[in-house]
Amino acid sequence: MASIPNASRGWQGETRAKRRGTGRTSRGRQTRDQLLDAARAVFERDGFLHARVADICDEAGTSHGSFYTYFVSKEEIFRKVVESVELDLLAVNAGTTDDPVERIRAANEHYLRTYAANAGIMRVIHQVATIDVDVWRIRFQRQDAFAHSIERRIRQFQHDHLADPDVEPAYAAQALGGMVAYFAELLFNSHDPVAFDTDKAVDELTRIWLNALGIRLPAAPAPAS
Repeated sequence: MASIPNASRGWQGETRAKRRGTGRTSRGRQTRDQLLDAARAVFERDGFLHARVADICDEAGTSHGSFYTYFVSKEEIFRKVVESVELDLLAVNAGTTDDPVERIRAANEHYLRTYAANAGIMRVIHQVATIDVDVWRIRFQRQDAFAHSIERRIRQFQHDHLADPDVEPAYAAQALGGMVAYFAELLFNSHDPVAFDTDKAVDELTRIWLNALGIRLPAAPAPAS
């Protein structure tokens, strides 16, 4: 897997570069955030290869000097955008409920809706990840951490006698997490997006999870006589 062609600087050069500031002040954080938001907009609009630092600065309303205070290259700011999006995708908050059905449903809904909100930049991230090992590594590390989180949750379900004890958690975590990720790409980012309803997709993905793990849905209340 090769690095991005025509990159202005390599990653190793970036790690050695010295910056004048790191965004530790309130004003610095605001400028850095403006640059990140602008970079995302430019990458979505122009793609990675055609995006320029000058375009990012124009979008953010900042000078070139301000850009290089916080980032040493287009490659670095793209990597920061990737990290932010990946964290948003995988940062599931299931609340305080211990109900396995609700926890699984919340995770699936969060992933699909967050992917939908980030579909434009996800398209660019997928493209760059095929040619740049560092971007691919960021995605792989986040997904691997997410799979380990799923695995721990499955083990807890088994410990609580809620899930089939014969299911191998590590395999199930990778398979089920990969299924949701692929479905989100198919739903929101394929050349011919599938016309599935998102709410129905959440229900069906959750049903598949529950069936795979041997978790039973609560019984429906009996009709009144």
